[in-house]
Amino acid sequence: MEFLALELSPALTPDILQPLLAMSRGRLLLVRSFAGHEAASLGTFVELVRRHHHTLACALTAADATALTDTLRTLGDDRLLFTLNTQSSALNAAASSHIVGAYRALAAALNAAGSRAPLWIRNTAATAVRGDNTFLSKLLEASFLTGSLLCDGLGDVVSIETESDPVRATKLTYNVLQGAGGRISKTEFVACPSCGRTLFDLQTTTQRIRAQTGHLKGVKLAIMGCIVNGPGEMADADFGYVGGAPGKSISTSVKTACNTTSRKLKQTRD
Repeated sequence: MEFLALELSPALTPDILQPLLAMSRGRLLLVRSFAGHEAASLGTFVELVRRHHHTLACALTAADATALTDTLRTLGDDRLLFTLNTQSSALNAAASSHIVGAYRALAAALNAAGSRAPLWIRNTAATAVRGDNTFLSKLLEASFLTGSLLCDGLGDVVSIETESDPVRATKLTYNVLQGAGGRISKTEFVACPSCGRTLFDLQTTTQRIRAQTGHLKGVKLAIMGCIVNGPGEMADADFGYVGGAPGKSISTSVKTACNTTSRKLKQTRD
């Protein structure tokens, strides 16, 4: 679904927006911050977007969501999104505030209010730790926030707004989803030396394996250095490689090997 997201100033009232929304032919996502005392305003905006078949993204802190609990229970979830108000002075004034923790607190407050509307995780300049402009840094920043929340089971909509190029932003998003296990869109490689018993160049070997298997979408491959600890550490992979001797590796179907081991242990116990 394609839509245009519009960040609204508090000065833009429903009366001003009404004719503009009526003329819009495309789908709009209106993004507006709401404080805990703006229950009436929130209700008016929700009514407005539903009348014109658009969507409202409410930016709140956990404290605001708690204060608006009664209103949220009466609004329902249709055409609503929630996201964290990272510009809140109350949030930024807390020296101990952590953006991941703030999202978790917001999700808990919305759950307590009975809301099942989607939670929007926004990676913006305000959520960045360092603000480095490289692709890898943006990926790491998105992994801190989005990856952590997705692993918690939180988040329904994701945006990476630190990247202006839509193609690169989409690539960043898919990388984060892949890492968090939210959506598998390519081969996944896990490489680790395991311990000091590694007898081959792990990086070179990983690149050689990747060149031959990178087309296997949805397959998880583990390349481990230690023949003693490696098999156990790659137990959740589909196939694995471990160092067998200097210059040699052993490949195996990890799940088959684990299933065989489980059967042998069961037979031993029986």
